[in-house]
Amino acid sequence: MPRLTVIAGLVAGLVVGAAGAAPLKVVCTLTDLGWLAAEVGGEDTEVAVLCPGQYDPHFLPARPSLARELGKADLLCYNGLELEIGWLPALLEKARNPRIRPGTAGDLDCSQALSRVLDVPTGPVSRAQGDVHPLGNPHYLLDPRNGVLVAKLMAARMSELRPEAAERFQDRANRLAADLTPRIAAWREAAAPVRERPLVQYHTQWEYLADWLGLELLGAVEHRPGISPSPRHVEELEARGRATGVRELIAAPWNHLDAARKAADRMGAVLVELPAAVGALPEAVDYVAMFDLILARLLAAAGE
Repeated sequence: MPRLTVIAGLVAGLVVGAAGAAPLKVVCTLTDLGWLAAEVGGEDTEVAVLCPGQYDPHFLPARPSLARELGKADLLCYNGLELEIGWLPALLEKARNPRIRPGTAGDLDCSQALSRVLDVPTGPVSRAQGDVHPLGNPHYLLDPRNGVLVAKLMAARMSELRPEAAERFQDRANRLAADLTPRIAAWREAAAPVRERPLVQYHTQWEYLADWLGLELLGAVEHRPGISPSPRHVEELEARGRATGVRELIAAPWNHLDAARKAADRMGAVLVELPAAVGALPEAVDYVAMFDLILARLLAAAGE
């Protein structure tokens, strides 16, 4: 299977086309989605990615070059659950592309593939709670089981837009699922030593990873997303971490790593920087490599 192994710059991807047929121009908001789209689309697609893996996807600058890329798209694949709410609507307005307007066949909210959304608020949501997502936790691609579901959803929508390539899209999605399924089981089995003690996270974005691997998350340093934590909260979390024997505090490369490292030091743990997206760290060159790296770093920090 072709692999989208390098995603660089603000717009990047796999640009290929089947002989004698115009490739389906797919624009994905995130690198994980770009990799999945390239795997499913193969030579029948031309894939571009808007948000590089090393960027926090909540806060991508809405540059004109990104709107121009959207203007060429036949299919827009986005994470949904309001992850891109700060920049994607503005880009769509500037792009003025009727093919990918909401409600059209070219508009694909990939969260529609999910069978379950975590952390959906049960009461009123206000800005005082921080950057809380009212539709639920949007970081679902950190569970590769959801990646398989998204790939199948992409194949169905690509087939609708390019019926002549439908069989190829479905075959690639099936091969991808067959490749990922044993890896998913092996990754979970390998995580057994990490399940022995709770983890602390810096920002609430690892719940899907923890749910899949069976990890316990004791709490988050940034307990109100996007708002600097109070000293009292950090002190209480550090005390709980010491009392429960926390060994690892996990964070994404775009989190406040200095604050995360200080909190980890005070609870006797190590800071573990994990790739929260394809390309977030140099070794995370694709979706498979991202999870290989996550497991390797968690196990190393646990002393395995």
